[in-house]
Amino acid sequence: MEKVENPLLSRLQLLQDLKFLIDRGSDHRIDYRRFRIFEIKLPTGDIDLVAEYQTYASQCTLTEIADLIVKKYQL
Repeated sequence: MEKVENPLLSRLQLLQDLKFLIDRGSDHRIDYRRFRIFEIKLPTGDIDLVAEYQTYASQCTLTEIADLIVKKYQL
């Protein structure tokens, strides 16, 4: 039986990887309870991970996107 790739699962994995890289890039200063599926909730506002990813995906690697988010939101 041939395995069919599920686009939703691969996108969720991509976002999970992005959250992991953001956590690592912020030296683990973000509490995991602040991480939602598509966003990070902060006292100062929410970070829409999908929008951030879509903005930079064509020009940056996932690691670079994570670094940009850490710097942009001073995480």
